[in-house]
Amino acid sequence: MTTAALLLPLLALGGLAEGAVTKPRNVVETLHLDNGLDRGVWGPIAMCSPNSYVFAFEIKYSGLGYVDDTSVNAIRLYCQTPEGSLTDLITSSEGMYGQWRGMRACSGSEVMTGMRANVVPEMGPLGDDLGMDNLQMRCSGGLVLDGLYGTPQKARQSTEPAREITIVEGRKVETVHVKIPRAAHARDYGDWGTWQACSEGNKICGLQVRLQNNHPLEDDAGVTDVDMYCCN
Repeated sequence: MTTAALLLPLLALGGLAEGAVTKPRNVVETLHLDNGLDRGVWGPIAMCSPNSYVFAFEIKYSGLGYVDDTSVNAIRLYCQTPEGSLTDLITSSEGMYGQWRGMRACSGSEVMTGMRANVVPEMGPLGDDLGMDNLQMRCSGGLVLDGLYGTPQKARQSTEPAREITIVEGRKVETVHVKIPRAAHARDYGDWGTWQACSEGNKICGLQVRLQNNHPLEDDAGVTDVDMYCCN
């Protein structure tokens, strides 16, 4: 049975607790985004239980089309022990808009060791700020998981051109069409920051989110920054 299949009955029975430990334990490193925005309020620190680490994540995302658009409104991390026992669902601050986009999980006993975010720069007084537009996290085996799309798909690279015979002024002319593949996920509105990763042997075990939310007379941006913690 898959990890995702196990989560539903555990959640129904209260087997996973969603909350925050107020004091980090065994934290040896903090991962900071290099493109986070200096706006909003930092929420509570949320940590996995002792001897457990993050193996999956999920984002709460709101699409466009509202009076005040935002993108990512919350980040949820899933924790398990090295033996594979589920322990926690943890979040920091959570915005009021959007839907959870589904758990993105590492395979087997792998855990999360790195992250980067797509953040929309501030749009100025006449623009609508969106804050963080997407989040990617990296598993200890190297697999990259995407908050919006699951596993990022590589653009198809085809070296075989399409050939077509046309008639020009009574003569047959061969035309060659070469399709240039678009970059994967060109929908992202912001800019990707650089990867932030735990040192070798350390694993992600908690987070803290900065959120700008629920200000009726202001231009909210949702999640604007996130720190993640590495434990040994």
